Amino acid sequence: MLAAQAIPVVFPCSWRRPLVLPLRSTKTCKPVACVDLKGGQGMSGFHATELKVRDYELDQFGVVNNAVYANYCQYGRQECLESIGVNCDEISRSGQALAIPELTIKFIAPLRSGNKFVVKTRISGTSVARIYFEQFIYKIPNQERILEARGTVVWLDSNYRPVRIPSHIFKSMFNKYHQI
Repeated sequence: MLAAQAIPVVFPCSWRRPLVLPLRSTKTCKPVACVDLKGGQGMSGFHATELKVRDYELDQFGVVNNAVYANYCQYGRQECLESIGVNCDEISRSGQALAIPELTIKFIAPLRSGNKFVVKTRISGTSVARIYFEQFIYKIPNQERILEARGTVVWLDSNYRPVRIPSHIFKSMFNKYHQI
């Protein structure tokens, strides 16, 4: 598995020297089971956000444009974080930010105008400055799988540099529902 190897990845930066980061090892990531906020309905451990396809999200073929799915995933991540007490607006007002440096999407089936669907999101792990998410989109009511996604959220300071997740946020995020 490539993610478990310690191969450095170089990101060229025009304003500074190249940034070298090791690939994330699955051994350094603490698995975290999200609380089942639907009371046992649906996939256990996932936060569910229901949405409906709007006409302006379609491409010329009458299906949701591929870029729109990233928006659906972003909305699902934000709703999941807010459900466990992390308010993204408060974070930005404090001068910090949450960035998405990595999002991998596997498209399985299309959505069309008027389709109702659910974005299921859970925190799959954490590191000092990162939160890892797994997401799935299912069409409602038949639960047809539409998409699978994995993403990383990085906590940034006011200079847009990765920093530790503040301890009070980390504790409120995880101690509320989990034991680490």
